[in-house]
Amino acid sequence: MNLKWFVKKFNGLTTIQLHDIYQLRAKTFVQEQARSYQDPDDTDLEARHVFAYDGDQLVAYARIYEHDGLVTFGRITTDSSYRGTGLGKMLMNHVMAILKVHYATATIEIDAQTQVQKFYEKFGLTTQGEPFTDLGAEVIKMQAPARALVLA
Repeated sequence: MNLKWFVKKFNGLTTIQLHDIYQLRAKTFVQEQARSYQDPDDTDLEARHVFAYDGDQLVAYARIYEHDGLVTFGRITTDSSYRGTGLGKMLMNHVMAILKVHYATATIEIDAQTQVQKFYEKFGLTTQGEPFTDLGAEVIKMQAPARALVLA
């Protein structure tokens, strides 16, 4: 892999990058996971977009944003042909570093799909409450102060 990483606000994205982001998210969440929700959404306008290209192929993506007084991240995905290569861990390390620098005093809260709960625990997030169904997927709230997040 010859990765090039980016962190951009919405107005800094090129049209090609935006197209690639929406394509990868649709491939992951609509085609592979058969989830149905509004995507793109207005959160994209305010989020920090974290992504990586391998050559001209977008292979990893996440977004970070503030919501109801908390900081969260989501739409975490890697291209299916790159899964099992450690790219997901690299992506999350980038996300954790951004959270620790730009949101150092914030509480981080996510709704994690339960099948990746253990993955997020490696980065310092802890579960809050019981699993619930959201948009057709079983999820659980996870939370941590940004200062408690770790690189895995």
